[in-house]
Amino acid sequence: MKHFGAYRLASYLLVLFCAGHTVGGMLSHKSLGAPADAVFASMRAVHFNFNGADCTYYGFWLGFGLTTSLFLLLSAVIAFSLSRVPETCWSSVAPIAWALVLSHAANTILAWRYFFAGPGVLSTLVTVLLFVATWHRRATRG
Repeated sequence: MKHFGAYRLASYLLVLFCAGHTVGGMLSHKSLGAPADAVFASMRAVHFNFNGADCTYYGFWLGFGLTTSLFLLLSAVIAFSLSRVPETCWSSVAPIAWALVLSHAANTILAWRYFFAGPGVLSTLVTVLLFVATWHRRATRG
């Protein structure tokens, strides 16, 4: 059962989320129709100077998307690490655990607002698992 606690399950889902987001969302560019293809072509073609750098909106889109993938991977590592913290040390890491819960709760809101069901469902499951695990650790401290 040690491999399937709430923190561990959240970390497994976060790795899945990261892989899906990175490979399926950021690195594969299947056509979504002529209008969408035209937008992507414009995002790549139009260059502008931003703080002394030659930029495109495609570069911003890709950079922010890959940053999100890194956030998901870091979250997976943190959740997995939290599953291994002994009770005697929990008070030292509790603020990190609650910050993780809150950041994923905000991510869940954004996922449902701006994306589709896949990220919304995964975000919701991750947030619930992180909340349950953190609440349980708080409750067992007494």
